[in-house]
Amino acid sequence: MLRGMVFLDHMNFDIALKDYYRSLGKTAPKLDYNKLFKEVVRLRADVDFTKAYIFAPKPDEFLMKDSNLSSYYKWVTGLRAAKYTDVIEGRYIARPTGEKDDMNINDRESYYKVEKGTDLNLAIHALSKAFYDSYDIAYIMSADTDYISLYKQLKTIGKIVIVITVQNQKIGKIIPEVDDHYSLSEEQFNRCIRVEKKYIDNSSIKA
Repeated sequence: MLRGMVFLDHMNFDIALKDYYRSLGKTAPKLDYNKLFKEVVRLRADVDFTKAYIFAPKPDEFLMKDSNLSSYYKWVTGLRAAKYTDVIEGRYIARPTGEKDDMNINDRESYYKVEKGTDLNLAIHALSKAFYDSYDIAYIMSADTDYISLYKQLKTIGKIVIVITVQNQKIGKIIPEVDDHYSLSEEQFNRCIRVEKKYIDNSSIKA
């Protein structure tokens, strides 16, 4: 059996997932990423799942004031407790749109966001693990064309490169540079929906 390792550009994937479900007139489900990674590796029959790396940006102090981003970061870092999964942090930085540093978290027109480190971190980990022969197949979960140079290097080393995208993402420039590609749809996501744990209040139960 070949060994498959998953590299997830989480913010890229999360935006694509929400856009896809929005096109269906639905709300994106909460996914169990342990199930999703195994679902991805199973797209090719002769591969064993070894490990997954999730690359996500940490919001700066200003952006942490955004409750949505703060919740997102808290949830992503919680994935560190998942088995066979590592979370690698990049940076999410706010920059003022005007000449003065007068950013207001409640005024989206006063700032813009810049993601730093994700692309580089993913490339470094994919290449270093390839160098130490930690996997045979790299599953890259992103439609970002910035990774094309990475794909070329991995193929030069002799690794198989498979790109995983969300349905409707355009990857015409990527296809010629990888060994294979798969597009995930609602059918696959339905098998990976997170089961919410129910809280049981035992305080009223008598001994």
